[in-house]
Amino acid sequence: MKQLFFILLVFGLFVISCKKESVNTTPSISLKKVSTDVVPVNGSLQFIFSYGDKQADIDSIFIYRTRLNIKTVSARLNDITKLAVPEHEKNQTGEIYLDFITDGMGRNDYQKYLISAVFPPISGNPPRSEADTMSYKFVAIDKDKNVSDTVYYSPIVILR
Repeated sequence: MKQLFFILLVFGLFVISCKKESVNTTPSISLKKVSTDVVPVNGSLQFIFSYGDKQADIDSIFIYRTRLNIKTVSARLNDITKLAVPEHEKNQTGEIYLDFITDGMGRNDYQKYLISAVFPPISGNPPRSEADTMSYKFVAIDKDKNVSDTVYYSPIVILR
């Protein structure tokens, strides 16, 4: 009986002493905040992600965009895009801000990834360009090519 108790005690101490890491080598991201679901003309859209990565070396984000409109378009922009991660603290955990600006001023590299249709259908009276309704998927990748979990967000309407 004493031997069984001793073995269980040693095993229990062994299990307790095994420390699990709270941050993995594989990056993880989760969506913390989206600024709006309807982006007005000359408006902007911000995504805020929480991340965790043991090596703190997330260096790119892939954005997969899908146009959900029923009407097809003749020309679309590339719907899979790899972007360098914007400036963020190189910590094991933190936040990443993506800011999509639609004012056409070229303030960052992300404005052109907001819309999908190059020439959207025109309808209405007075005639105006149809809004893009988009679905977005985000994946972070670190320098060792480890891929994070996927974050989905839909729908987002971009007015024109």
